[in-house]
Amino acid sequence: MRCLLLLIPFFLIGCGEDEVPYVGGLGFDEYVPKYNDYIRRWAAGKIDEAKVELSKAEPGSIEAKDAEGAIARYERRLALGDYFNFLKIEDLPSDLLWKDGLDEPEDSDPAAKKGGVFRYYTASPPPTMRPFGPKANSGLRSELYDDVQLGIVRLNRLNGSVVPAMAREWAHSEDKRTWYFKLHQDATYSDGKAVKAKDYAVNLYLRAHDYAKDPYSQQYIREEIAQITIYNEHTFSISFPSPKSELGMYNTIGDLPPAPPHFYEEFGPDYEDRYNWRHQPITGPYYVAEGDINKGVSVTLTRKKDWWGNDKKFYRYRYNPDKIVWRIVRDPNKAFELFRAGILDMSLVSGPKSWYEKSEIQQVYDGHIERHWWYNDFPRAQFGVEMNLSREKLKNINVRLGIAHALNYDKVIQVQFWGDYSRLPGFVDGYGDFVNPNVKPWPFDPAKAREYFAKAGFTEEANDGVLRKADGTRLEFTLSHYSIKTYTDIMGILKNEAKKAGIDLILDGKDPSLVFTDAMDKKFELTAVAWAVQPPYFSFYEYFHSRNAYDEQGNIKPKTNNVFAYNDPEMDKWVEGYRRATEDTEKRDLAHKIQQQVYERCVFVPGWKRDYERVACWRWLRWPNSETVKFCPPINAYPWDHYSFWIDEEMQEETRSAIRSGRTFPEVENVVEMYRKK
Repeated sequence: MRCLLLLIPFFLIGCGEDEVPYVGGLGFDEYVPKYNDYIRRWAAGKIDEAKVELSKAEPGSIEAKDAEGAIARYERRLALGDYFNFLKIEDLPSDLLWKDGLDEPEDSDPAAKKGGVFRYYTASPPPTMRPFGPKANSGLRSELYDDVQLGIVRLNRLNGSVVPAMAREWAHSEDKRTWYFKLHQDATYSDGKAVKAKDYAVNLYLRAHDYAKDPYSQQYIREEIAQITIYNEHTFSISFPSPKSELGMYNTIGDLPPAPPHFYEEFGPDYEDRYNWRHQPITGPYYVAEGDINKGVSVTLTRKKDWWGNDKKFYRYRYNPDKIVWRIVRDPNKAFELFRAGILDMSLVSGPKSWYEKSEIQQVYDGHIERHWWYNDFPRAQFGVEMNLSREKLKNINVRLGIAHALNYDKVIQVQFWGDYSRLPGFVDGYGDFVNPNVKPWPFDPAKAREYFAKAGFTEEANDGVLRKADGTRLEFTLSHYSIKTYTDIMGILKNEAKKAGIDLILDGKDPSLVFTDAMDKKFELTAVAWAVQPPYFSFYEYFHSRNAYDEQGNIKPKTNNVFAYNDPEMDKWVEGYRRATEDTEKRDLAHKIQQQVYERCVFVPGWKRDYERVACWRWLRWPNSETVKFCPPINAYPWDHYSFWIDEEMQEETRSAIRSGRTFPEVENVVEMYRKK
């Protein structure tokens, strides 16, 4: 890539020095020809780069085959023509076999009722209302956008099939490189404006633009999408560099939303500030009304009662509350007290102390509050410790292996989680056959850790027990973590146990949003962050490709999920191949290779996981209990993020009246094991 940029001095992903001057207005029409030209030059440059690699490679070698594959891939991209492509409906292939997914089971409950207010909390205030750009991927991002809007298609959370969302029908070309979509013609944004096919191109434009300051999206749009073609107001297609199965299509663009052009009429170089506290109109039923952002206190979403999706299968029994109030409560203990007081409707009590002690309260005994223990079948978040390979001491693998043997997560599980949780095996878990069964966590072994530290030159022990080199360099690292009591307690255990191995962990607890931002900017030595992961495939590219670690000048690249600063040519080929793979067997084999290298290079120390969630809620918060869904469909991280619950206002009044009169109900402890993996 660096060689390419020396030969072709144009913008990397946006428009760089060729940028269209800001003159006000959306700027889409002016940008399109420039971006189309950029993609042509970029693809031509990639072909030249691959030809150079081919000339150096041994005929018939893996390197030669990789180069030949790259040449063919980018030649196909050039043959497609413009990235932003506009045709007539008459140009749509006539032999397409359209699918609507309506034969799949509904993953919600017909008993659901509309109305009421759902009140919950978040520990970290949203740093912005923008759906993309700096700091957009934190705070209430999912609650404001991802979970309450519709992408192109959606994953059925009962069985993992693809079902309609904004697209009422979809089809694919014979080679599965191009997928076609017909939108619901009655679809609107939450402000009532009609959704058009062109709005998907506008969304790609906005995120690809340098004004957005969103390097990950820029790169993804350029490399994962080969072309978007608009046929008419309700029909478009997206082409990929390589064939995609239906699940592969969903995994790549399924959640892609349209962008309302009228909302972005002021898009320009001051986008980050100008739009910082504006909630973009979305395709889902909720919007943030003027005055409903109370900074540092709460954010309220209001349901659009005449939402276009009200009667659509897969959505008619979801998104039920009239309002959703997200209070900002930094202290979970305070949040629980607000829940006990009836100010919040629900409390997460998955932790053992919360379940066995904290929620053993009179309101539970009296049946006013109910408890639910729900097993799910969902990919597990990466709770553990990430290492920054750009830091000098951590470049030594013996230091990293020493740290891995110095972190006593087994004690964390026994002490902090009362033995209820289990050890996370590696960076990836919960993806079935795609998880490498040979990857296991390193055991806590202070003696073994000291052996590795000695290999790295840390052979002397100071008076405080911390190892050091002969030149006085101490074996100490700053460990960034969330300033939440649970995390503070966990880090305290890790710090005390690590002393047995001669390492000093300097704990740096901060607001979760700051820890996350520092991690993406690689401003840490060790950090304990965890991402929300989604089925059906794990996205290795964003975490381990070198392009998300360093720029073309060799500088650390901020605002990416490659927090490790991982930079390895072999890994680059594997994660690129994994992205392109269309057959699950090939995808699985590459996934295993990637995980094996991550394990052997020791850049992540696995922590803990749980395969369930436990919640306590006031009895008026109701959950599905149909023939197909018990409590919540299993392919969800948390039961509320599917939005198939509802507020029973009659039961709410009944419960409040019962509290005043001293009336009780039977105690409820509901255990849902039907989705539990044996």
